[in-house]
Amino acid sequence: MDHVDEGIEIPNYFLCPISLEIMKDPVTAVSGITYDRQSIVQWLEKVPSCPVTKQPLPLDSDLTPNHTLRRLIQHWCDENATHGVARIPTPRAPPRKLNIVEEIKNLKKFVVEDSGREDTLKKLEVLAMEGETNRRMMCEAGVHRSLILFVVKCTLEEEEEGQHLKGYLDESLRLLHLIGVPLNDARALLIKNDQILESLTLILHQQDFINKAYTIVLLRNLTGNASSHIVERFSAEILKEIIGFLKDVVISSFNLTNPSVSATLQPSSSSVRSKLDRSLVIKRGVTAALMILLETSSWSQNRTILVDLGAVSQLIDLEISYSGEKRTTELLLGTLSRLCCCANGRAEMLAHGGGIAIVTKRVLWVSTAADDRALSILNLLSKFSPENKVVEEMVCVGTVEKLCSVLRVDFGLNLKEKAKEILREHFDEWKRFPCIDVPLLTKLLSS
Repeated sequence: MDHVDEGIEIPNYFLCPISLEIMKDPVTAVSGITYDRQSIVQWLEKVPSCPVTKQPLPLDSDLTPNHTLRRLIQHWCDENATHGVARIPTPRAPPRKLNIVEEIKNLKKFVVEDSGREDTLKKLEVLAMEGETNRRMMCEAGVHRSLILFVVKCTLEEEEEGQHLKGYLDESLRLLHLIGVPLNDARALLIKNDQILESLTLILHQQDFINKAYTIVLLRNLTGNASSHIVERFSAEILKEIIGFLKDVVISSFNLTNPSVSATLQPSSSSVRSKLDRSLVIKRGVTAALMILLETSSWSQNRTILVDLGAVSQLIDLEISYSGEKRTTELLLGTLSRLCCCANGRAEMLAHGGGIAIVTKRVLWVSTAADDRALSILNLLSKFSPENKVVEEMVCVGTVEKLCSVLRVDFGLNLKEKAKEILREHFDEWKRFPCIDVPLLTKLLSS
């Protein structure tokens, strides 16, 4: 209604208390206040209370359509059409749990039958895109369980049946990404079906970049609350593909310079798919991949596997090209600090021309957690790596200067002790370099 005549007076009770615009789908909350449906649903997804009365108002509370008010608004719009007021169409009824349960029945049916698969998946995705309430209801109805079983079926049968299952697989992974997997269900799903990890590994072998991101997020959701032995025994194939995904992120650097990545990020003809923020999906995929690597690197045998797969080099490249995300840097430095616990990991760190430099740069740059992990890496390199190479590189990239800064600022005692330990370790070597302020270094170490 951008072109409504300024002289037109809009009745106050036609306006939504949240958006202050004419209501298109007025609904009355249990608090007795009427809002536009879209506005109040978006509000309740963030604040579970009535905006006017402040009465507690759960997200799943009843919103009763105010048909009388809607008809009055429509009649008023018709009467003022000559003044630029557009008529408000009658809104379609919002989906109820019955709709979702009905679609679930169809979904469970087409896990074994071919009929209706595409229509059901599209309907479910539309429901999921309409709001958090629908997604929660879908989880309660078990949509995620049926979808995971269908993903297993698609991946294990795709080679036999050709490419016609590929579209169904894409839709299923996208829908799983939208609704998520409840933590209390994840462990039970993995225990009941040992083919889930196998099928997710097969998806990671495919070239579809976005599907890899969906799959890694799903893998993290499934294993986030699982027994530690499941994570500990991740196959080298899974870890290899996760590292490969991070390599693709580095290559693309979100500029779509990698043709294989660019091809998978082109807008789809599906109007629903076009609503998804692909860069956000990739960011979530990166975070999930780093969380998996951090957890798996808790075990010494996995550290050796990760180092052999080139994880150290890829993590350094990722931090250099993908910096700016606090959580990403914290997870990445945490993984590197564990990989540097083994000799091969430290050797790979030193072999990379930017390893010590980027870790040094992140000190006093991101967060206290990142500082702690960065100093742990520098401490391990300082103690256990070839002295001459470490000393020279730390001087060249400014590590000594940064460690002195740690001692000069208001910093935690534990972190200051780590910095002092590194500086004391090679104090005699530092003095040989003319760029090092020896009196200042001596004073800081004695303080």
